[in-house]
Amino acid sequence: MSLIDKANELLSRWEKEVCTLPVPEDFPNNVLMCIADVIDEAKDEVQKLGLDPYDDFKDIAGNVESDLIKCILDHDEFLETLTSTYLTGSRYAHDTKVKILAARIMSSAMNGINANAYFKEVEEDMIDLLYRWALADQEPLTSYAVEMLSYGETLCSRYHQNNMEVVSLLLQKLKGMYASAKSEYIAAHPTTTTIGSAPWSEDTQDGTETITSSPDIADNPLLDPTLVGRRNFEEFQCQAVLHFLLSLGEYQEFLGLIMKNSILKLLLNYISITDINSPIIFDIIRYLSALLCHKKFASDFMNYEGLQLLMDLPFNQRASTGISTCFYALVFHSTVMERLCSYTRHLIAPMMTTCLRLLKGKHESGRSHVTLFLTFGFHYQAIIEEFDKQCGLPIFFKVLRRAVDALKTPPENEVEVFLLRQKMKHTCNAVRQYLAGHTVLYAEHLRRVKDHQGVGMSPQIYTNHKALEIEDNIKTAYEYIQANAEFDTLWKPIDDVHSLGGFETFIQAFFLSETFRSTRYDASPCIITALTFLTILPRYQLKLTEQYQAPNGDSHTGIKMILQAAESFGNIDMQRAALSLIVVVVCGPYRASNMNLSMTPSQYSRKNSADDVMHKMWSAIRTNNGIKVLMSLLLTKTPINHADELRMAACKALNGLCRSRGVRQIASKLHLMSSGQLLALMREPILPENVETHSKFCTYTRSLLEVLFGVSTDKAANEPSLMNKMTKVDIVSKTPITFNKDEIYHLLHSSLLECGLKSTANALVDEVKQKLGKDLAVYPVKSEPQLPSTTHLMSPITPCKKLVIRNARSRVSSGCDPDVSSANLLSPSSIRPTTSKVPQKSFGVKDHMEALEAKTSQMYHPPSLNDLVYNFMRDQHMMCEHPMSIVPKFSLFREHKCPDPQPQLYEAPVNVVVRHQQRLYGVPYGGRNGRYRDYKYIFSKFKPYYTLRMDNRNAEDWENVNYTSCLTFSDYIVAGCNNGHIKVYKMTEHPPYFCVQTTESVECEPITSLVLSQSSKMMVSNSTGEGDVDRPNNSCTIWGVRDPGSSTEAGNSKDLLEQRHNIQGVDHAVFSYLSDDKLLCTMPEHKSSIVDCYTGRTVTVLANPPGSNGYYKNHAVFNFTDDLVLNDGVLWDYRTPTAIHKFDKFNNFVSGVFAPSGIDIIINTEVWDMRTFKLLNTINSLDNCLLKYNHSKDVMYGLSHVKQEILDHEISPSYKHVMGPFESTFKTFAANSGYPSLGTYDVGKQIVDLNFCRRDRLLVTVESTNEEFTQLWSGGSVVKLYLVGRSKASRDDDEEEEDEEEDDDDEDDDEDDSVDNSEFDDDEEVGSLMSEEMNDRSSNSSMSNDDEDEDEDNDSSGNPRTSLNFSVMSDSDDDHTQGRIV
Repeated sequence: MSLIDKANELLSRWEKEVCTLPVPEDFPNNVLMCIADVIDEAKDEVQKLGLDPYDDFKDIAGNVESDLIKCILDHDEFLETLTSTYLTGSRYAHDTKVKILAARIMSSAMNGINANAYFKEVEEDMIDLLYRWALADQEPLTSYAVEMLSYGETLCSRYHQNNMEVVSLLLQKLKGMYASAKSEYIAAHPTTTTIGSAPWSEDTQDGTETITSSPDIADNPLLDPTLVGRRNFEEFQCQAVLHFLLSLGEYQEFLGLIMKNSILKLLLNYISITDINSPIIFDIIRYLSALLCHKKFASDFMNYEGLQLLMDLPFNQRASTGISTCFYALVFHSTVMERLCSYTRHLIAPMMTTCLRLLKGKHESGRSHVTLFLTFGFHYQAIIEEFDKQCGLPIFFKVLRRAVDALKTPPENEVEVFLLRQKMKHTCNAVRQYLAGHTVLYAEHLRRVKDHQGVGMSPQIYTNHKALEIEDNIKTAYEYIQANAEFDTLWKPIDDVHSLGGFETFIQAFFLSETFRSTRYDASPCIITALTFLTILPRYQLKLTEQYQAPNGDSHTGIKMILQAAESFGNIDMQRAALSLIVVVVCGPYRASNMNLSMTPSQYSRKNSADDVMHKMWSAIRTNNGIKVLMSLLLTKTPINHADELRMAACKALNGLCRSRGVRQIASKLHLMSSGQLLALMREPILPENVETHSKFCTYTRSLLEVLFGVSTDKAANEPSLMNKMTKVDIVSKTPITFNKDEIYHLLHSSLLECGLKSTANALVDEVKQKLGKDLAVYPVKSEPQLPSTTHLMSPITPCKKLVIRNARSRVSSGCDPDVSSANLLSPSSIRPTTSKVPQKSFGVKDHMEALEAKTSQMYHPPSLNDLVYNFMRDQHMMCEHPMSIVPKFSLFREHKCPDPQPQLYEAPVNVVVRHQQRLYGVPYGGRNGRYRDYKYIFSKFKPYYTLRMDNRNAEDWENVNYTSCLTFSDYIVAGCNNGHIKVYKMTEHPPYFCVQTTESVECEPITSLVLSQSSKMMVSNSTGEGDVDRPNNSCTIWGVRDPGSSTEAGNSKDLLEQRHNIQGVDHAVFSYLSDDKLLCTMPEHKSSIVDCYTGRTVTVLANPPGSNGYYKNHAVFNFTDDLVLNDGVLWDYRTPTAIHKFDKFNNFVSGVFAPSGIDIIINTEVWDMRTFKLLNTINSLDNCLLKYNHSKDVMYGLSHVKQEILDHEISPSYKHVMGPFESTFKTFAANSGYPSLGTYDVGKQIVDLNFCRRDRLLVTVESTNEEFTQLWSGGSVVKLYLVGRSKASRDDDEEEEDEEEDDDDEDDDEDDSVDNSEFDDDEEVGSLMSEEMNDRSSNSSMSNDDEDEDEDNDSSGNPRTSLNFSVMSDSDDDHTQGRIV
């Protein structure tokens, strides 16, 4: 029978006997004695297991004693009787045996209950009784009471005076116990000589005090084994005293009594005579560790050679676990640690041996205490050296790997998960501190080596017993290492970590820490900091670009994880650590590719290797959208206490990243940089207390602007002047510099003659004549030509630096790499905002010459003559007040000056009537910018014309059906519904419009969009269902569209749409432009596929490479020639299929479209050049807009997506990829190179979908009548038609209010659908509109020809070159639609 079964049987027996009348004679003694014996038996079994003594007793799964105590405590009636009747009740007030047995059971059960809650709920009589027993000499009740009171942490303040009395009494009792133990030890070891000779011996105590031995157990009849159990009561008595003293060890008010009684010496003496396997040795050491938390006791402990005593003890797992607590207490006293690292350094080796044995042991608390001791101990060089000497690093990583492997399949027990998380964090933090200490030491080593190289002395390696100031010096240390260490530098600690697989282990730990980032045991910050130290050397940085598999099966690069951590708002420690790592990998020293004069081939190869690594890191940062992350951090304002620090770190990282030519070109075009928004951030800090941090941010900002735009920004410069400089630099950088090279030959000839080199000058003339076939031109120059702008170019060092800084964005073919724009300016040693002055040493003449020779050998090659001339001409162009991007050839003999701007002539009038009259007189478009103003006049006006409403009254199946998408072609309106049906309405000359076809539902899921092919012979409907969050039930259906004319003649107009193919797993699908044979489908996981429209088979699948942009509203699109595909920001040639280029990500929603020009791609606000993949411009008005082109491709409609907060919290995850819903406004833009805004129209309701007719004169939308986004497609919607180019009539101003007040139940109709013609105002106006459109067809061709001629003239007058033909396009369907709206 198990012990738990015995306990249950005894409890059942107690229940029967307590209700039995008369009560048995031996009740309750016999039952209580049996229960106490069962508990003691369970304690013996647990002690044999050797469990961790610091483990929480209540949370140990499978512990026999724990389960037994829980079984007893679950019996509420027994526990209540035990307390209120047997201990404090009057019935057994004089029955000492019952009280002893009850106290024995309660003292054993206290570690299984919440003692603080118990003492709050228990009556005051119970607590008073315990204190009376503790102060009285009534063993064993005294020991049981002391043991119970040791669990009452909340009793210290409530019973302060009682505690003082009990402590004083227990200290004397502890002395008596030691005296008895000493007598027994001397009797057992008569020849010993150690007692009395040690520094902690009691001989140094006050001799006036007499220590008496504790009374013998045989003299007390109440200490009968039948009452107190078969266990050693003397050990229990000592443990009870130590437990009570331990509970009060941290309180200052009791330290006087402890010092007065010399308890520290007493404990050391007790340890010296106690057997290492004794149960009380752990309690003595544990109480000693509590005293060592106080500085006075820690100092006396070292004076008494207490650490030597602990190191001389044989290793015992339980006792050593207590010793680890002493180590942890000592490490917080700097004076003790400095003394340990200097005078008693011989003790560090045995301490480290004990620590490493505990790390490999089975007690988690010992491992944790040792880890924390080493974490803080790594601030001392002696600890680090001994740790390396005993090879402690492999043990650390073995512990870390075990924790990581266990967390990959976490146990069900929450306590075990907590311990694993705690172990992982503590170990990662210890390794981080170890690497930080080595980084500071290695930087100091390099600094000493550099200092002694000048005088020919070898550096001395000395050991400093002072603590390393890691927090203050760590950034300076790794920057110094980066600046001075070679590419193949051997750094043993870092090399050892990589050889042990530490980098990969940290990555796996980082994956697991994502689950616990919201808890205090988040290991992410210390993991990222450790990775920072591991990537200081360039040869290890490429590990961040490798793919690592997460526990969930996904693969990520290391740099992508770091960038995600940098933008994870809410965890400031992780953001700070991630930005520090990014700064390390992008702001390292960029050694120029030019070979120095004294550089050996091997040195040149090493520098090129470091440069290659830097290029790859820049590319990796850019590929994983690092520019977007850093730009967003520049604008962060939360958390307010750390926002200035995040801005400063992000700006510093951008300084290093912008040394890349590609990044520099993109950053200079972004709105944040080019609009002066970054300058506005320099005005004041977010928090006034962060003035120093803001000053550093301003320094980095000025450096960044100088790199991007070549303008020197000082503190006195104001924003307008800086913006003017930046604008001028932008124009000058785009200007192609051309000149006549004959002028250079002439200058060379004149210079040779002035130097007396006449034969050389004649040879130059002859060679020029022979090569060019003409004589050398003669130019009228002064005898002493003055070239003021070239005086600074004659230095052999300055030109290269000045050229690349000022013309960082220009296409310069010079002797230095364009990416070396700030090679020296942005190195870690120089990128810091403040520089410390290093005291200069006095050198002799020889030293001075050697230093000068070394400096000369490190110079760059002087620039070429072409570079000098190029700089001279560019400087002249910069001096122009109004520089132009297109200029004639420059000349060395004539001063260059761009003409001043002239007044705008032939500007088109603002009034449309006047502008139209000028066109009649032959002025193209009525004047300059006339075409744009025509478009602005037309596409800024929209008049509500007609509203279609769903009639849900005639069928129960259509009760909650609403419109979700729309489409119009010919004289039909097609509307998709949220039940999967499609309704077709036929437009007549006069409303109402009636439904002529309702298709059957395919998937019974909402139709999110309808797309018509270019020939209007096919249509695709996209539907989305709830399904699973990761894999929603998405599909698209291909429909055949019959010829409306043939359908009408056949009398079968309801068969306009015919279902052909259904394709599963498609989020969105569109047709190709040139033909109807291809369908481009956007699929989950950012994939796309091309499907044959006639067979429904997949032809090609385009799977994005790793690190895709992951746009929320991604939809793949063809270009207008159907040979390229843009999907998730990646440009594809689907014929290969090959991913051509991945565009940088700067938003989370819009995936981009092709521009009608055929050379641009628009992704949100960014306009990219498809030929060079450079960022051409940023247009802020396009922000967060889904762009749709009209059928003539000269106007863009922009629908604004809802905010990300609404998308994340108010919309189902299954619908997040759907294009809608949109905000209540849409915008119109001219589809030319500038993409200027034409107008903004507010419909007053949430837009679900938008489309337009073939002739771009009719706009159709689906508008939701529900204001909340949570009820997407379920709160009611209408299909609304707008007339393009018509102003809203005054009587329609209150139209929306009339719609809301209108009662849909006023009319009953036999048709399934009803229409609302309340918004139809004037039949004659609409009739004239239809006739006007039909008449436009006759003049369509002539207008197109006129537009072509006007385009040629337009180029010279400054109008856009893109054909913006607003004439109505011909439609094959229009032959059958006379008198109808098209």
